Amino acid sequence: MKNRLHELRSEQKLHQEQLAKAIDCSQQLISNYETGKLKRLPADLEEKICDYFNCSIDYLRCRTNIRNEKRYSQTLIKIESIIEGFYSNSEGNRKSQQDLTDEELANFQEILSRFKDILQKFPKL
Repeated sequence: MKNRLHELRSEQKLHQEQLAKAIDCSQQLISNYETGKLKRLPADLEEKICDYFNCSIDYLRCRTNIRNEKRYSQTLIKIESIIEGFYSNSEGNRKSQQDLTDEELANFQEILSRFKDILQKFPKL
């Protein structure tokens, strides 16, 4: 977790003092947290940090690489729509026959899995 907070601050080019002022806490508290001297922040302070950086508590605690679940889900819905559009005919109905072989489908699933891994690493999601 200490690395994630440091990472978030660095992305915004914020010093500890600046973040402390923005979320109404001490610079020493942030320093102790980032260096591992403090294992856990008070819940209200975690919420302030997450609100400030527009991320989830799970992201802050390094439980996920998805910064903002809502934005991530919206992105996946758009991707799904693009894929569905690709496999629809002009009337908007899905094609009745499978266009890809089983091997091609397996390869496509692998590509989507890799894409999901890459998408989770985008800092803005």
